[in-house]
Amino acid sequence: MTKTLMLLISLQGCDLFSGDGGAEVTNAAQKQLQAGDIPGAADAFESAATDFPESIEAATGAAMTALMRGDTSTADAHLARVEETAGERVSEVRMRRALVAQQAQDWDTMRRHGEASGLAAGYLLAGEAALADGDRDDAIALFEKVNGGGAEGIAKGYLEQLRDDDPIVAGLSEAQALWALGLRKVAVRSVDDLLKRYPSEQGDKDVQLLVWSSRAASVRETKTAKKLLASVSRAAAGQPWRKKATQAVIDCAENKGAACVAGFDAIDGDAPVDGLHDAKVTAAALIAGSDAATAKKLAGEYVSDGAARALLEAGAGRMSRVAAPSGPLSDFVDAGGWVDELWCHWNCAGFGRWLCDWKGDG
Repeated sequence: MTKTLMLLISLQGCDLFSGDGGAEVTNAAQKQLQAGDIPGAADAFESAATDFPESIEAATGAAMTALMRGDTSTADAHLARVEETAGERVSEVRMRRALVAQQAQDWDTMRRHGEASGLAAGYLLAGEAALADGDRDDAIALFEKVNGGGAEGIAKGYLEQLRDDDPIVAGLSEAQALWALGLRKVAVRSVDDLLKRYPSEQGDKDVQLLVWSSRAASVRETKTAKKLLASVSRAAAGQPWRKKATQAVIDCAENKGAACVAGFDAIDGDAPVDGLHDAKVTAAALIAGSDAATAKKLAGEYVSDGAARALLEAGAGRMSRVAAPSGPLSDFVDAGGWVDELWCHWNCAGFGRWLCDWKGDG
């Protein structure tokens, strides 16, 4: 099990399992999952999938735990087994198959299942897959189908870039898609040259430089982060603090704890509370493995999912429990049941995927 971004499954807001003959059997497995017993839940889901081969609930749970093992073939097989008999829930199954394909970096399959789902989130994923393959015309057609579901704003952003007459602006959409699909280092490296030539008349060049600089720092591409940050001619109106915050995150990514803390201290009182929180927690996560003391200074004052994750990575179990909001997250911290970004994307068939992105990325 990876801990790359260490994003926790978010079980609040919608029920992951509901409505078929295997639901009662999988309910116990769901409770094990919420309690942080990942191995026990995995065994229970596998047993349920065997006993109830047409159960969408059992197939979904077994597919998730297969993905936790990195076994995308088994995950897709569980879902494929129930697709034909899924009835009115077939869109949900196809959406999850698109997410499995995303984990396998199989963009053609991801695109096919996402589009076949007929869901706004599915069209969004399909459009991003098309961009990852460099197929801008098909991406435009797919993004135009996104309607509602919380995805419309993201699709609109892609369309604005893709329809721009300047090829540099249109090219930035591909980097954005790579970032969204999880190829974050690749995305960051691809924007280095693009943003050098990004037209100033667009009016948002400094904003783009800041966003991508912070993203680069969050994946430890500090050389690129510093180059982009140095190119910022002026901070966006009302956000001069972001340049200093990004430099502080870079310092933490380079294990310069004292400079990182000093950088954040310098903008305390100037930066908005939420923005400062997100930047400090991102920095804490980056330095937690090498400098626990600095991570505690940065994240110890907050109560949030991100703060709890950073503190746990720093080995501060007690502080992590205090920082974890009550509910499923707190249960996971208590059980030590940490999972990776996949779980966040999987929850509710990925319908809330864009709400789960790493907060420090702008």
